[in-house]
Amino acid sequence: MPYKTDKKEEAVELLKLRTNLQDSFGDDVPVSVYTVGTEHQSSISRLKGFSANQLFVTFSGTGLFRTLDRDKDISDTVGPNTLLYIPAGLPHQYWPQGEAPWSVGYVTFVENRPGFLAGWGFGDSPIRLPLARTDRLHELLGRIWRRSGPDDFDPWGSTELLLAFCVEAKKQAALGRTAATDEAPFRTVRYRDSAVDSAVRFLHDHLQRDLTMTELAAHVGYSPKQLSRLFVRSLGSTPLQYWQRLRLHTAALLLAEQPGMTVRQAAAHIGMEPVYFTRLFRRTYGVVPSAYKARDREGSPY
Repeated sequence: MPYKTDKKEEAVELLKLRTNLQDSFGDDVPVSVYTVGTEHQSSISRLKGFSANQLFVTFSGTGLFRTLDRDKDISDTVGPNTLLYIPAGLPHQYWPQGEAPWSVGYVTFVENRPGFLAGWGFGDSPIRLPLARTDRLHELLGRIWRRSGPDDFDPWGSTELLLAFCVEAKKQAALGRTAATDEAPFRTVRYRDSAVDSAVRFLHDHLQRDLTMTELAAHVGYSPKQLSRLFVRSLGSTPLQYWQRLRLHTAALLLAEQPGMTVRQAAAHIGMEPVYFTRLFRRTYGVVPSAYKARDREGSPY
């Protein structure tokens, strides 16, 4: 078993990324595992999406997920005992929230027969499934991992386990629905609708604006004090602290992923004056934006 639990906390034994080369899939295999592993998830932004369909299971911690596609404008909180599906090619970003690690397992897959899993809900739209339990999914991820990688790849065996993983995810989602009260019927969550979620979405959509706490609270129908208290309880920071981190994170991604973008343009994109932007950026990342832009950065782990 790749996951261990003691009396104090759940410790996730990290399974290093394993990748199966696409040219080894074989035409007869309808759906093939591309990558698999477990990790403490870091911040990732994919402006062009990922090349394969992604399935994530959160074991502990919390993260935020947001699409960057105007036609599928979705943002969501991904907490423990949750499965998140992101279709291939969908621009998106996600990042951990709070002090606890966002511990996740992931398996990505390529459909050699397009739409093979669409009937199970894993089609063209992202979904979040609250799960009753994740222990069986723990086990299946470990078994898929052991049948993946350049030396151990088993196309049919890993596909069989991937399908079992999908079946188990749907089963645990159904059990979660059965356990829900009649007053709060289960549904597959495709967007967030709490006050914090609404405020987060508003901040994402208005990075360039010069907002005050009073103005933000008014947009979501709460008092500044109420909204601040909800933010601290949910995300571990005040709304303005969250917004500053979001703006700087967005600028850092732009500088790293858009070679032609200048520091002044990045500052303008997030609505900051360049000198102030540079000061905050250096305080957060330890280097000025121009140095951050020039340095070599590590790529995404998958």
